[in-house]
Amino acid sequence: MGVLTRLLCCVDTKPFGEIVMAKHAPIVLTPFFQPRDEGAAEQRMYVAGFADEAGEAWGTLIPLDAEMVEHAVLGQQTFTVWCNSDGRIQPQPSSDSLFEELLEKGHLMETPLDELVAEAIEQGKNEPNDDILDMFDTLHERLVRAEGMVADEIARRRR
Repeated sequence: MGVLTRLLCCVDTKPFGEIVMAKHAPIVLTPFFQPRDEGAAEQRMYVAGFADEAGEAWGTLIPLDAEMVEHAVLGQQTFTVWCNSDGRIQPQPSSDSLFEELLEKGHLMETPLDELVAEAIEQGKNEPNDDILDMFDTLHERLVRAEGMVADEIARRRR
């Protein structure tokens, strides 16, 4: 009996041509896409790749420019604005599942209406009157109409 045959007998396998490979559980890789710098306030890059069930990345990570990614992703999404009954305004994507996910992650910041108005006034302070006065008049008219609608609803509910 040759050395190779004796070795194969010791490890309970068959000679070449009949080698039996050990069976391993399949490795499941899931595609992922995430910010490169998780804690950064502003993302400059994202990475895409594959990760195993433990979350470990496998293979090469593909770096992607943040502006390109955001244009590709957000360019396909429609956002509206939601006004809560207490005057807080927040963006709302047209997809309900995306809305729920972004809301849970804290990515849909709410801003009180009065803070939005104060910011609009601040941004317009240095504009020439010819450019901004008509806009402030329109803003005022809309706020007066909105205040009237809220007053009417309060009165209706108190009856």
